[in-house]
Amino acid sequence: MSFLKVLEKEELSDPRIRRLVLFNTLAPEPLQKHGRQALAATLAQNRAYPFKPPVTAGTPTSEGLSIGTTGSKHAYGLDESLLSKHLLAIGQSGSGKTTLFYNLLSQLDVPFWCFDLKQDYRHLTQERDDILVLPWTELKLNPLVPPPDVQPRRWAQVVSEIFGHATALLSGSKNHLLKSILKLYRLYGLFDENSPPYPSFHELEQFLTSDYINYVRKTSNYRDTVLNRIEAMNLGAGTIFDCSQGYPLAELLERNVVFEFDGLSRDTQNFLMEIILAAVYEYRLAQSHRSDDLNHVFVLDEAKQVFSVYKERQDEAGIPAVDELTAKMREFGEGLIVADQEASKLTDSIKANTYTKILLSTGDRKQFHAVAESMNLTQRQANAAKDLDIGEAVVQVGNSDPARVTLDEYQLAKTVTDPDLQRNQGQLWNSLTAEPRKQPPRFSETVQSENTDSEETSVIDDPPSKVTVSDEAEHLLKGVVEKPFIPLTKRYDRFSSRYKGNKAKTELVETGLVTEHSTHTETGARKLLELTDRGRTHVKDTLDLDPSHEGRGGVVHRYWQHKVKNAFEEAGWATTLELFDADVYVNTGQSEVAIEVAMENTPREREHVEKHLEYGFDVIWVVCKTENILDGLKRRFDDAGIDTDQVVFHLVRDVSDALDEWP
Repeated sequence: MSFLKVLEKEELSDPRIRRLVLFNTLAPEPLQKHGRQALAATLAQNRAYPFKPPVTAGTPTSEGLSIGTTGSKHAYGLDESLLSKHLLAIGQSGSGKTTLFYNLLSQLDVPFWCFDLKQDYRHLTQERDDILVLPWTELKLNPLVPPPDVQPRRWAQVVSEIFGHATALLSGSKNHLLKSILKLYRLYGLFDENSPPYPSFHELEQFLTSDYINYVRKTSNYRDTVLNRIEAMNLGAGTIFDCSQGYPLAELLERNVVFEFDGLSRDTQNFLMEIILAAVYEYRLAQSHRSDDLNHVFVLDEAKQVFSVYKERQDEAGIPAVDELTAKMREFGEGLIVADQEASKLTDSIKANTYTKILLSTGDRKQFHAVAESMNLTQRQANAAKDLDIGEAVVQVGNSDPARVTLDEYQLAKTVTDPDLQRNQGQLWNSLTAEPRKQPPRFSETVQSENTDSEETSVIDDPPSKVTVSDEAEHLLKGVVEKPFIPLTKRYDRFSSRYKGNKAKTELVETGLVTEHSTHTETGARKLLELTDRGRTHVKDTLDLDPSHEGRGGVVHRYWQHKVKNAFEEAGWATTLELFDADVYVNTGQSEVAIEVAMENTPREREHVEKHLEYGFDVIWVVCKTENILDGLKRRFDDAGIDTDQVVFHLVRDVSDALDEWP
């Protein structure tokens, strides 16, 4: 029985070693020699390589995520569905965390959202065209808008908790923030009807600034603390919060999105990441999206910013709401892939609620022991893991035995610059829709009455984005500014070839400087180019041109405004654009005519005509883009009981012919 003295307690947990020990105890003496040899060989192998071959070793299934190979050269994969139980990777800078994440993301069959604090994930766009990269300068988000079907009161509680956690507010200040948000919601009538417009953080700042009710000193301190945090975040966030409604949540959940937060303050980064996590959870909950399948994945490479152990241990602040989310998100198929360099600075909850743990090279004893302890590594496994090289890892899934894995490489050149990103993503950014801020009269009256000196908070513009385009594209852009209504085919005539003209146009569209529109005229389809907001900024700052224009609405509407104006001028009458709130105002010397150019059949067109009738115009022309719009507006006017004796309808293409017969 002397061989028992050399055994360590943890080695007896191995079933093969236990069998050999039992054999050596019960077998006849002649056979024990062979048993001792087998036991010695097994112990030597286990001590040299204390990780058992994983049960799942072998080529991963088509649903699996291949991440590397084991010491026995078997491929090692992770079941994708297990990501809904979350994954945590710990390793020093350069250990291979980002490469691991590149590999995982390249194989996912569900959409993912990355919170990118170092511009690491934009480079994936070199290989994939299904990724939307949103630098914070392109982001529109209103944290005060409840996700679809989430009640305002519940969302106000979520926002106050998340904001308090992100900015280190204590319970008294968080309660004051909650009360202020609820008051703001009442001013916007959101408890009567949860619909636009919604207040933004800028309105919240205005409200807090004007809220000079005679508080006791302690309450006044709470208000000052909250106002200080809100004001600082608004100042640093550029135009992120400058909207009534941001990009639609449900639509973004169908896409792969990289949110780039590099350049924002730490508090703002934390708040944005946490409020986005909370919004998705509350949306899933309200929609009853419970699922055993993986639906969507969040990726965060600096986990301690959100899951900070110091905030978790701050008793006065209460239990962080974001910590509770990690456990709750599982039942909705929301996966979480997080990484960090310092396991000791992560909350106990994130370490407890991650089913898959991956230990890479740490280089720091404290950080190594923090993650090794959470993985329940044996002493021999821990000793072996201390020698992990770059690109090597110990992987543990649930309570299974940990495996040592050499991670697959992922070759990706990190060469995507800001101008590259603008060229590749400009069209996608322009396709996103957000609603501008609006203040209902009740809010404005309340703010002004409580503080006559209060002014609307200013929005700090985002830093200008430098866009570099070719000389040909710049030449085309100047033409769009100087002569906005020239058809695209004629613009190409100014180039040595149509190919070069089309290439310049494509460059402008892809960089997000212009958008392309089409309208039908009497001579056929006409394509027009229109400056985007980014294009107007570029023209103003780089080309030193004035991007302002005559007329209102989009380029197609303005094109027809000018066509109608020119037709009346050619008939010999005085015309002006947008005088007396008419698209075109005409004075014949005997009568005043208001002309509305209708691109759509909407209530707005009816309202404009009613206003012109109230102003006493002699005749109102409604010039319509299509027959369907014309017929629809006629029915709309009849349904509203509008007297149309002074109203005439024409198609835009027939205006010149109609003038030959009028008045």
